Amino acid sequence: MLLEDEVALLRKLPLFAGVDPCRLKVLCFASSRESFAPGEVLFRENEPNSGAYVIFSGSVDVHKAAEDSHQIRSGNENAVAIVGQSSMLNEGPYNATVTAVSPVEVLLINGSCFMQLMTSCRKSSEGVIRSLGAQLADKNTVTTPSAGAH
Repeated sequence: MLLEDEVALLRKLPLFAGVDPCRLKVLCFASSRESFAPGEVLFRENEPNSGAYVIFSGSVDVHKAAEDSHQIRSGNENAVAIVGQSSMLNEGPYNATVTAVSPVEVLLINGSCFMQLMTSCRKSSEGVIRSLGAQLADKNTVTTPSAGAH
């Protein structure tokens, strides 16, 4: 996948919609790309975090020990999801287990790279903070594009 394609997909997420594309290019460049086969675990609940996973393609199951699991699907140019985003803001463990249901392609965003983005541009930071505030209000652990975003 080209860097420009990764940036375009990130911008579909409310978290990154207001971030300057040049800054997103740097974030993508500094992040790692990973692939997971069906049944492979991206991360486990209470495991030390390594960053947020932007799911560019495939489906994952998100499961919390105290709750029912739910499936997140991504896999076309209009769909992208992010899991583990709270790990970009704190150093606490993951709050759910995420397992690949189908072949999954992800971008792993390291928390320190994300924090550099936040501290380097006030305008980008404001948009990210508003998006995170909305997520906290909804108590969602997974974010997908809004219906009107394209």
